[in-house]
Amino acid sequence: MDEQALVAKLLSRDPVACKQWVQCHHGRLVSVARAIVGDAAEDVVQEAWLLAFKALPKFEGRAALGTWLTRIVINAAYAKCRYEKTRFALSLEAENDDGTPLLERFDNSGHWSQPLANWQAETPDDILSRQELADILQKAVNQLPEAQRLVWLLRDKSDLSFKEIAEDLRLSEANVRVLLHRARLKLLAVINQYEEGLPC
Repeated sequence: MDEQALVAKLLSRDPVACKQWVQCHHGRLVSVARAIVGDAAEDVVQEAWLLAFKALPKFEGRAALGTWLTRIVINAAYAKCRYEKTRFALSLEAENDDGTPLLERFDNSGHWSQPLANWQAETPDDILSRQELADILQKAVNQLPEAQRLVWLLRDKSDLSFKEIAEDLRLSEANVRVLLHRARLKLLAVINQYEEGLPC
């Protein structure tokens, strides 16, 4: 179903469409909210759903419906914890002291001096399908610094553009890219440790 047809069904309060829309996005939105408000994430997302259904008649389609919904959740989460720019700025300052995993495996020219382990799985989907590693990765995501975790969720799980993330978090696109790169490296390091049989 294309988005215009979906919006029409949602506006007519079609119960099947409404249920499917919530089921499709709820888990992802809770993850995004949790990165900002912690344990209050479920409450924030419930509030965001009410706001979204109320605002749906004004949806203009300038962004994808999922992106629009994610922005509502981010705004609701900011309002919940009275999120301030300085909090995120402090988080960014902490990034400067953050070690980069796998750095020792690169030579001066930027090539692998110690290649990664020979991963058993063929594709990233195969890796994620293994429950043990999925659990380890979820724990690693939860342990990422706040700024890295939120940027990773918004980019890799919510598919927002760098520009949208930068606007929503009041950061430069360059900062967003750095945060995402560091988050991905940390998760890659966890996968590599797992594949090498090392404790994660």
